[in-house]
Amino acid sequence: MRVVIDRGEVRELLTRHPGRHLLAIGDLDDAFWPHTRFIHGWGQTLLLYTGLQTPVVLAVADPPTESMRSLVTAFLGELPDRFYGHLSEEAAEALRPHFTLDVHGVLAYMSVKPVTVRETREPVVTIGTADLAEIQALQQAANPDGGFFEPQMLQAGPYLGIRRDGELVAMAGTHTWSATEKVAVLGNIATHPAHRRQGLAAVVTAALCARFSGAVDVVGLTVDVDNTPAIRCYTRLGFTEDVRVIGARCARN
Repeated sequence: MRVVIDRGEVRELLTRHPGRHLLAIGDLDDAFWPHTRFIHGWGQTLLLYTGLQTPVVLAVADPPTESMRSLVTAFLGELPDRFYGHLSEEAAEALRPHFTLDVHGVLAYMSVKPVTVRETREPVVTIGTADLAEIQALQQAANPDGGFFEPQMLQAGPYLGIRRDGELVAMAGTHTWSATEKVAVLGNIATHPAHRRQGLAAVVTAALCARFSGAVDVVGLTVDVDNTPAIRCYTRLGFTEDVRVIGARCARN
C-alpha cells in the first residue's frame, strides 16, 4: 500500500476503468487536487477527499474486485472517524467491523457523451450561493431520508434550476468537472414531490449536459438503483450504467 503523489500516475490508474472513477478523475483538476489523497495497493485505488466539511472516501473497486477488501483493511487506521463513502461491496465488508455504516442506498454510476444529449426548450435558470436557502429546502423536500449536499458544492461548477411561480421546483448541479481531464459529474438532481412526473429532471439534466458539451468528453452521475423513474429518465437521455456502489455515511465504532 502506498500514497500516490504523481498526478500522471494517478490518471493512468484511474483511466484503466474510467466509468468507475469519473468522480476521482475530476478531482485531478487543479481546483480539487490539493484536497486529494490517493492510496494504491493490491491493484486498487482509493481516494480520500477532504475539500468538503464531511470527508469523502471513494473506494470503487476495479476487477478483480475482491482485492479492494485488502486495501481498505490496510488503510483503516488512516481513515477519518466520520466520512461519506461510495463503496464497493468489498470495501463495505472491510469497514463494517470497525465503522457503523448508515447506508442510504445502492447507487448506479451512469455516463454519457454530452454531445448526444438533446437539450430541451424548457427555460432554466442559473442558481448559486444566493439561492442557498431554496436549494437546501428543495433538497430536503426531495430527499427527506438522506442525500448528500453541502454548500461548498456550489463552487464545483454550474447549477441549474427551474422555477414555477417564482419557486425553485427542480435543479441539477455539478459534483466535479475538469476541462483538463474532460470529465464532469452531475449531482444533487432533484424535483420537488409536488412537481414530479412532468419531465423536469430530464430538462435540467439535459441543459446541464449542454453546458458541458465541447468542454468535456463524458458526463457522469449517480442514481439510486431503486429510483426507477430517474433511471428511466437518464436512460432516455442516453446514459448507460458503468458500476454500482454503496452510498453510506460512516462513523468509527
